[in-house]
Amino acid sequence: MAGAQRGNRDALTPTGQPMIRNAIISETPGDTYRLSKKFPERTVCPECRAMYQGGRWRWPAEDERAPAGAKETLCPACRRIRDGYPAGRLTISGAFLALHRDDVMGVLRAEEQLETAEHPLNRIASLEERANAIVVTTTDIHLPRRIAEALYRAYEGKLTVEYAEDEQSVQATWTREDPHPPETAERAAILPYEIVDNGVLDSPEANAYLLERIDRLRRFSPRITSCRVVLEAPQNHHRKGGPFQVNIHVDLPGVVARVTRQQADDLHVAISQAFDAAQRQLEEHARVQRGQVSPTVRPARGRIARLFAEAGYGFLTAEDGHEVYFHRNSVLGEEFDLLQAGDEVKFTEEPGDKGPQASSLER
Repeated sequence: MAGAQRGNRDALTPTGQPMIRNAIISETPGDTYRLSKKFPERTVCPECRAMYQGGRWRWPAEDERAPAGAKETLCPACRRIRDGYPAGRLTISGAFLALHRDDVMGVLRAEEQLETAEHPLNRIASLEERANAIVVTTTDIHLPRRIAEALYRAYEGKLTVEYAEDEQSVQATWTREDPHPPETAERAAILPYEIVDNGVLDSPEANAYLLERIDRLRRFSPRITSCRVVLEAPQNHHRKGGPFQVNIHVDLPGVVARVTRQQADDLHVAISQAFDAAQRQLEEHARVQRGQVSPTVRPARGRIARLFAEAGYGFLTAEDGHEVYFHRNSVLGEEFDLLQAGDEVKFTEEPGDKGPQASSLER
């Protein structure tokens, strides 16, 4: 899944209190759908194309193919779906749902994407939209609770989770009877935003263009709840110009803030490229909500920008222009010493202590 993002699954309620845990559940050996037997390496599920390797099921890389003659067998998740025997059930209901069904579905799909990208066996088996409720069944016992907790963090309400005595199935519910009517059009048109210019916006024209792009982003995606823009430049940029860096943080209901980084020698170009990239990310999010994106994790692509071979690290430039750090240990196949500036690579991006970093990098 391109640009799959890893969310912050904090265990806090909206008021900052710890989320109460009723149980700590592990996959039990008694679950007949999660047999302890091991399959031959690179066994492939004929339904979802997940691959068994290294003792676990995983999604294959974009251009990865199973070896000739690979054994095929249904993975535990597909077996549950075929048998109509889900492990979890979540019921979503209440007056809030009636007025905010699209927002609720957005949270549900975002959490599903996050969970399924990391764990191929944790999926939605069925989703039934009724007049006054949404009923979801899952192939595992974790996803119902995580969706319910995501809804609770986003919209409060009432959350209940009940595990069976054998801890092999779960029933979760989330409801909110307070409808909270939508805001008026006049009020909804106001987008809270923050600009940290660090002395970069030194002309009225640049400031006006930035405000125009923020307003255009609001009109492009009305569900945005807040926007933060941070501009950076070298200390002597007044005399020598860029490179200018534009960072955009966008928040939507139930979605981890998206961050776009763009760098260019011209400030207008940097702003334009950053907001164009932000709109592409919002389009991707909208496709996920509509269920048009496969749960398979797709690695991002980029090019090696700078390489510090002796120190064992480097930087690559992603397709949207932002820079990503990588370490020798992140390169697959011990091919770090073969890398050269300009090489095209595939990688998985994740947050690091000092910004984005790459893992599972390969040529």
